[in-house]
Amino acid sequence: MNILFLGYGKMGSILAQRLDGQIKIIRRSSQDNFPKNYQADLVFLCIKPQGAEKILAEFSRRKFFHKNTIFISILAGKKIAFFEKIFGKKAKIIRSMPNLPIQYLEGIFAYLYNKNISKSEVKNLEKIFQNFGEIIALKNEKDFDAITAIFGSGPAYIFLLQEIFEKIAVSFGITSSAKLVKKLFLGSALMAESATENFAKLRQSVTSKNGTTEAALKILQKNSVLEKLFKKSVNAAIAKSKKLSKE
Repeated sequence: MNILFLGYGKMGSILAQRLDGQIKIIRRSSQDNFPKNYQADLVFLCIKPQGAEKILAEFSRRKFFHKNTIFISILAGKKIAFFEKIFGKKAKIIRSMPNLPIQYLEGIFAYLYNKNISKSEVKNLEKIFQNFGEIIALKNEKDFDAITAIFGSGPAYIFLLQEIFEKIAVSFGITSSAKLVKKLFLGSALMAESATENFAKLRQSVTSKNGTTEAALKILQKNSVLEKLFKKSVNAAIAKSKKLSKE
């Protein structure tokens, strides 16, 4: 199987590295110097959404693919119809949303395929997608906006919280703060991963009545201010995703 990565930035390189050693991959960040008569069976579209139409139109014109080639897009906000307009109504298109933890096989890979892809092709593709972590088959394109805003951007939110924790720890003179914060988040994630209880129950299990944790949580949960702030932030990301789909 010939797999082509059009665009080889951070996410594209991570996806390719997860597949290395299993499938022959030809990587090209430009469209020059391709092997003669090269045609890809699977094309990962990993370029930036901005200016994508011009790049993809040129790629389509040069025919580095055949009629059964499957195109997998990771372009934020770009709908399946956008790619069908460029590659044709009969083109086999998958829209996807991977997040960065796929490099550790702990990521999320959400996808939706168009009507031109058969169930047997989807089954074979899922074997590839399993190299990335948890796979989620979506039923509607509108779900991508929320999935992207929460799980695509999610690692950045977590890193911001870690940054805040580190700053607070440093302000109290705690040494090795960054290392301790990493252990705090990793340990908590492992607890959640192995637990059968939901997040609320886990939080309650750490919270002693009239204790220090309860005192802190009363402030964090007062009038649901923190939850509302996160919801507002996610809504901003959703709005940006919708805007990208119109550009």
